[in-house]
Amino acid sequence: MYYSNIHTHTNYCDGINSAEEMVLEAINLGLKTIGISTHGPLPFKAKWAVADDQIDDYINEVNMLKIKYKGKIEVLLGMEMDYFVDLEYNHVSNELINRLDYWIGSIHYLGRFGDMTPWTVDASYEKFMDGINFSYNGNAKKAIDDYYFYLGEMVRKYEPTVVGHLDLVKKTNRNNMIFNEKDVWYKEAVCSCLDKIQTTKSVVEINTGAIARGFLKEQYPSSWILEEINNREIPITINSDAHSFENLTCSFKQMYELVKIMKIKNVVTLTKDGFKQILL
Repeated sequence: MYYSNIHTHTNYCDGINSAEEMVLEAINLGLKTIGISTHGPLPFKAKWAVADDQIDDYINEVNMLKIKYKGKIEVLLGMEMDYFVDLEYNHVSNELINRLDYWIGSIHYLGRFGDMTPWTVDASYEKFMDGINFSYNGNAKKAIDDYYFYLGEMVRKYEPTVVGHLDLVKKTNRNNMIFNEKDVWYKEAVCSCLDKIQTTKSVVEINTGAIARGFLKEQYPSSWILEEINNREIPITINSDAHSFENLTCSFKQMYELVKIMKIKNVVTLTKDGFKQILL
């Protein structure tokens, strides 16, 4: 039995299916909880995030689905909110956060080009390196260090319900073209970030989205990072970052087995009453 998936995207952002289609598939799969977490508002226009004039429609629709499918599945209203290193969360209102059941804090953007266009770590290798070359004079180590520094600061200051895809920077790091996870500096950067997360109530997700879309064969975060998370007793929840209903439980069987093999102490699932620990 799979308990929940609270990192999902619909056609309000860059997902394929409607919120109701995601809910119906979650019921079909036997999930206890489905969280809908559209990409939240951005300080610029982007096709992959909810438009400002659709936020109320999104919230109303998900709240309607809670009522419509009550007794069949628990539906939760969420958003994935982007943190910007220069703006932090100044583009997101507390009023909006308070309307949600939960939110996912993520960093996709690490800098800006000369025309102030933000560049993302969640792109091709070439585009990621374009950003590193412009903002860091090609110093990938400094860029990765900054990513984990700002991620830790984001969690420490804002305590999102869930920390999204913690090591997203590895997405295009095939054959260690950008960095080597075995390097001492990299491990120190990750562990320093985790030390900050440990002081908060935030939960870290196991995210299988890159597996679903063929970018990686391993989950976010890497297994050695999961060991460090477990050592700090930071809670973990399992999500698929689904952009279609076909991927709602992508690689969940392997992830449930992984946390059992690794003897992860604190696996949780989100409910309307907060996080509940589950025994696997």
